Amino acid sequence: MIKPRCAFVNADDIRLHYLEWDQQVIHQMQQRSEQGQIADAANDNIPLVMLHGLGATAHTWSLVADHLYQEHLVIAFDLRGHGKSEQPAQGYDMVTIAEDVISGMAALGLGQVALIGQGWGARVALVIAARHPALISHLILVDCPHIEPRHWPGMTRERFIREKAVPESYASQATFIEAIKDEMSAFWSPEVEAIVKTYVHELPDGRVEERLQAAHQRQIRESFWDERALPYYGKLSCPVLLVPAATEPQLDEDLPERLESADEFAVAKGHIANQVARTIHRCSVLWMPETVHDIQLQRPQVLAENIASFVARS
Repeated sequence: MIKPRCAFVNADDIRLHYLEWDQQVIHQMQQRSEQGQIADAANDNIPLVMLHGLGATAHTWSLVADHLYQEHLVIAFDLRGHGKSEQPAQGYDMVTIAEDVISGMAALGLGQVALIGQGWGARVALVIAARHPALISHLILVDCPHIEPRHWPGMTRERFIREKAVPESYASQATFIEAIKDEMSAFWSPEVEAIVKTYVHELPDGRVEERLQAAHQRQIRESFWDERALPYYGKLSCPVLLVPAATEPQLDEDLPERLESADEFAVAKGHIANQVARTIHRCSVLWMPETVHDIQLQRPQVLAENIASFVARS
């Protein structure tokens, strides 16, 4: 993986950590230590701003950025409460987090950008694009959770908010790696391992714990439950690319009556993505069958190539 430049930016009332991949800056970093303000992009192509999923960090985009930085300035933020960004007590609703990103972009001198979000970060990206259409040239939503939690079988607001009330804790980093490796065995690599290690931090007693605090995760889940995505789709004016981890539904395929198994959920996700695409004025869909939620880790080159193509042609 190409090592990005790590830096902080003051976004109004919060200090955000971000990673920067820029062809010119990376070349300079390979020659000497680089400090100072954000560098000019190596070319005139639209900058790419990337937002991670819940509990992840900006590093989750490292494998994708490796394939994009030669042609685009790539910026990935650690969102409020995540990674190395500040963790204030309040402000974990989607609108506040969206405005953090807008303030961070302004502080870095970024104008119009192509915005990419994954998972929960895709929902934040959706809010940004709807609220600030002049700043977003393209919107890419990677496995965005279009199905609202309230529609999940047996799910209640109380259960959803408290589902992860306590951060995952592991006896050691090795224990953490073994647990995560089982979930990602199909595409595990030293690079993926380095990325997921940034999601946690080591405690003084040697245990490893998620960086996102329990209280902050509860606030995020409360906002996620209360927020409605549907009103935002109709407000999008830029070209949109949906990237669901699902197979394109067949015309004669019925929506599952229940959502109890992973297969049933995947089928439903495909149907919902089709419905969402019809509500967006300019929308394309990149179907990614037989992939997990973390598409950016499992199939980074395919994702990067399609992002570059979409931004170039739209």
